[in-house]
Amino acid sequence: MPVAESARVRRSLERLAADVAQPGRISGKSVKTIQGTRDMFHRLRVGDYRVMYDVIEGDRVILVLGIVHRRDLEGWLRRR
Repeated sequence: MPVAESARVRRSLERLAADVAQPGRISGKSVKTIQGTRDMFHRLRVGDYRVMYDVIEGDRVILVLGIVHRRDLEGWLRRR
């Protein structure tokens, strides 16, 4: 991942962490819930990258499952 993209992902995760700390539902155009056959998690779109994460509700903590380029996302989801 290029350095500029890495910094952009980091800033987006910091904003997401601030949102998670607040009570209520996280929403927005770049956030989507992915529901599979075995589990459910969320996707944050940051440019050409997708941050796959889950929120641990009791602690209001973000668990990053992966940072994937959009061209590799389908394969990542199938391996999950």
